[in-house]
Amino acid sequence: MGPSSPFVDLLLAVPATGYHAVQKTREQAYRRGLLRATASPVPVISVGNLLMGGSGKTPFVIYLATALLQRGRKPAVVSRGYRGSHRGPHLVVGDGSSARPLAQPAVAGDEPFLMARRLPRVPVVIGRRRIHPAREAVRLFHCDVIILDDGFQHLPLQRDADIVLLTGQEDRMFPRGRLREPFSALGRAHLVVLAGDSSTVPSPAVRYLPDRPVFRCSERALSLETVDRDARPEEYADREVVLASGIANPERFRQTAQRLGWRVADHLVFPDHHRFTAPSLGQGDRPRGSLEDRNDAGSGRGVLERAGRSHQADGSILKGPAERALPMELPSEH
Repeated sequence: MGPSSPFVDLLLAVPATGYHAVQKTREQAYRRGLLRATASPVPVISVGNLLMGGSGKTPFVIYLATALLQRGRKPAVVSRGYRGSHRGPHLVVGDGSSARPLAQPAVAGDEPFLMARRLPRVPVVIGRRRIHPAREAVRLFHCDVIILDDGFQHLPLQRDADIVLLTGQEDRMFPRGRLREPFSALGRAHLVVLAGDSSTVPSPAVRYLPDRPVFRCSERALSLETVDRDARPEEYADREVVLASGIANPERFRQTAQRLGWRVADHLVFPDHHRFTAPSLGQGDRPRGSLEDRNDAGSGRGVLERAGRSHQADGSILKGPAERALPMELPSEH
């Protein structure tokens, strides 16, 4: 969040303290068995974060599902279906065999739609109470592992491993900052991934990661999926483009475009999960040669073109026994 006056900061400190207390109380209630988590029929790997907003969870889920497939496992992705209209116990967005998602983003949410599109061999099932889609994924598709998308705070479902992504932008508890949970919640994590070349472990978090493996994922652009063909990012080097993004961190996308040598004439910034329309993009005013909106997804989880990127590990962050190397590539979209 941007800077605020000392007076505003003081006012926000009161609800932030209350929010911190609620989250800690809830965590302790599950830890002590006062609230009970339900076990899935198969192992669960949760991918989550501490921030309100994006930190690379969706591309990491795509990577993880792909890696499990390559190792002979049968994963399924379970997600809430955020911003989708579906309210039933479960909805199959991707069945692991269809070429296209079975539900549109307005119903399923844009992120499950994207994952189903990028993972045609992996079932994607949504539901607000994640135990229901988890059970349905096992019953319908006989999967042997569940990837729980954005699951770190979904304590009602037991998990076998918690992977937490950090960006280095973690600051203070909401509404003073963007934290959903205090840094102490990292004590539940089994593995931490720093998303992005410049990400660092926030100093208040270090004390909670004494024996946790911490990895860094770097990223590079691989390809662009245009309206009528696949293209290489370098094809747009030194060309004037207009960007449009409806994501939590639009500046990161702009920096990616600039690193690729694209000449950014304008950047239309919309709220996270924005559903693009032709009028909102001002189609008639776009420069010749600019990129096309991701209309097939019907939302703002991207730019004017779908970008395929990879994230590749370049080493560990913390010194000592937690050092690891994470050999991986993460196909992703802005």
